[in-house]
Amino acid sequence: MPQNQRASPGPNGPQSPRPLAGNVNSPAGASQQGESQSPSGDTPMTMDNPNPAIAQLEVDDENEDTVSIYTMDAYPNMTAAYQVERPYHPGSGSAQDDATIDSARTLYAEDVDYITEHDRTYCGDYFMPVDQTEQTRQYVAHQVYLKLFNLELTTVPLENPRYILDIGTGIGEWAIGMAEKYPQCEVFGTDIAPIQPTHQVPFNVEFHIENAEDEWIRPPDTVDLVHFRNMEGAFSDWRYIYQQAYNCLKPGGWIEVIDYDDYFTSENFLSFYPPESPAHLLAEGVLEAARLAGRPRGIDHMSKALLEEIGYVDINETVYDMGVGSRENSSYGSFWLFSVVTGLEAGCLRSLTKDLGWDPKLVRDMCKRAAQDTRAIAEDTTRTGSFVIKLRVVTARKPTAQEQWLAGKGTVPESETGTLRDGDQSTIRSVKTVKTAISDVTGQETRPVSQRSNLTEA
Repeated sequence: MPQNQRASPGPNGPQSPRPLAGNVNSPAGASQQGESQSPSGDTPMTMDNPNPAIAQLEVDDENEDTVSIYTMDAYPNMTAAYQVERPYHPGSGSAQDDATIDSARTLYAEDVDYITEHDRTYCGDYFMPVDQTEQTRQYVAHQVYLKLFNLELTTVPLENPRYILDIGTGIGEWAIGMAEKYPQCEVFGTDIAPIQPTHQVPFNVEFHIENAEDEWIRPPDTVDLVHFRNMEGAFSDWRYIYQQAYNCLKPGGWIEVIDYDDYFTSENFLSFYPPESPAHLLAEGVLEAARLAGRPRGIDHMSKALLEEIGYVDINETVYDMGVGSRENSSYGSFWLFSVVTGLEAGCLRSLTKDLGWDPKLVRDMCKRAAQDTRAIAEDTTRTGSFVIKLRVVTARKPTAQEQWLAGKGTVPESETGTLRDGDQSTIRSVKTVKTAISDVTGQETRPVSQRSNLTEA
């Protein structure tokens, strides 16, 4: 397929390509990128006019084509020891097969368009690809997370959850795992690309095509957990995202945000590379490209103050060291190394070519050299420091009705009071429980609660 084409999805992936109106390599595309600056403020970094540091890097002439250097047969073979989800075996006749369904309850949009740029497939304007190569990398990374968290899928305490929401679900492995762990819970995974399984999924999981930057059409005060993983750089306004999550969370419900901490800093991970190395130059370029695109990279969205402003409580931050290479971690280090290496091109190519106008051959060559440097550092037996990537996990809770009342937030949420219906004794009991708890704590009459709408005493 030519370098820049749009394709409509078919059952096995993008099909029926049709040319876009413009091409990033055409004169028109070049003029649109003409005002893009390099991280240092110079002119765009193309093959003819690169950044001075990049000018010293010669493109590998043996890699003249634009096909990804990361081929599918290079992926590691994940063994069953790295899987916690129950695999589906067609024709096995096992009881667990009865807990799966076909795609009847999986919602997909028929008009989703894919965009192919430089032989990588993307969806919308998201900078990460969604092709089979990236899907396999996501699967490998998911297995690494399972090992890192001792086969646990979440770090928040859940008791009989009824509704879980996975934003940016990707290939859906996390959502499927949660659906299997909590069979009485409805798990919804949302994404802009329909790359999740279309058959034999647990009966209580659904995948919806949704853009989280649009208004969330979710019932208020109902969700037990809203989960985000590796979503840095995906949104232009994280305050809006957190507010939407807060609105749909039930009182006492949790939010969990997981992202890499030090990909773009000179501490820890990047400290092992020389200042003018491809790794540093790529990181610098990606940050500038993200700024121009209006979707900043990094971990500013994991600010405790931001969550507190919206109203979250019990905010907790935990940092994990993810060892790169088998020397750092015999359990998952080699798989994590591979995920990091193959993620270089995935995380850089579109941002640098589209937003900064860099030449795709140059970007690919820099990614290749950064990958070689990463492998060399991971396998260096003389190295003294720990070659790790910091993973930050932030969890926070929506306050309960009592906590909201005591904090002066006003009224008890509708989900805890509800609108009474004939015979709805459970709602009446819950209202009495809330009022009694508040009275026990404050010793004062809870008149504002009793005056709400049409609530009555049983």
